[in-house]
Amino acid sequence: MEEHIIYLNKIRREIIDELSQHTLDQLLYIPVGYKNNIFWNAAHVLATQQLVHYYLSENRMLVDMEFIRMFKKGTFGNNSSSEEDVKELIELLESTPMQLHKDYRAEKLSRYRTYQTSFGIELNCIEDAILYNNIHEAMHLGYILSLKKNIPF
Repeated sequence: MEEHIIYLNKIRREIIDELSQHTLDQLLYIPVGYKNNIFWNAAHVLATQQLVHYYLSENRMLVDMEFIRMFKKGTFGNNSSSEEDVKELIELLESTPMQLHKDYRAEKLSRYRTYQTSFGIELNCIEDAILYNNIHEAMHLGYILSLKKNIPF
């Protein structure tokens, strides 16, 4: 299972690279036909990861509930984020896979509340959640790459 946490880290590196290569205006731009922006997609993967790995295993999440409320499933991108928000997001995207690895090895995530995703996938244990989360994050990386192609400036 630990190799899947390494895969998560690789997906995160791609997302971080995209955040680093764009201006704040580009990160917050919502192209016609889209509901969200690059920043929202990057923040959303972190919010979802915290929910499926930590909340469902009844552990304290590494982000606050306001962050979760702003970027959970069903929310939409906006233009209110700052350069400081981007910096903080990058730091969290970098650090949370390492913390996940430590917590997984320490068996802190072994108690798990079953959850059915919007894809109809049932998560019964942390291993299911780690596998699912990688699929989810890769999908949002794809959205980020699509959004990038639709930024006119």
